[in-house]
Amino acid sequence: MDFMTLCAERYSVRSYLPDPVPEALLAEILRAGQLAPTAKNNQSQKVLVLQSQKAQQKLHALHTCYGAPLALLVCGDEEIACNRPITHHSMAEMDASIVATHMMLAAKSLGVDSTWICAFDHALASELFELPAHVKPHLILALGYPAKDGVPSPRHTDRKPLEQTVTYL
Repeated sequence: MDFMTLCAERYSVRSYLPDPVPEALLAEILRAGQLAPTAKNNQSQKVLVLQSQKAQQKLHALHTCYGAPLALLVCGDEEIACNRPITHHSMAEMDASIVATHMMLAAKSLGVDSTWICAFDHALASELFELPAHVKPHLILALGYPAKDGVPSPRHTDRKPLEQTVTYL
């Protein structure tokens, strides 16, 4: 599948089969995250693979993840992250987002679907997974295979015209 087709066909799955994601595919997905660019290549991402029963129980205190058999808690390490030179804003969240995007697209290329989740209690996630204060959870990436009702939302293909989102100067 070419890249543009991959981008067009990937959608957020909100109902998963319980089938596990094979370890070999998970390894490739994680490798794609490892290859992602980060600010000054500081690689501030910290990815927690939440697949054990204990980890899944903690995860479900944060979000159902639509029944996905596997989830990645993607975090950023503020001590490692580059800071913007003028604003001194940490790039950890941006690094985590780039890493998650690489993993999400790699997953789709391998036949594994995903959903990007930000609607959870980030402080509770830090507590449940005993994250040090400098490691901030930014998103959950649910991974698995869609159930029959795990179809794209009706708005999935709605896109604004480029003229509304792009300005040429």
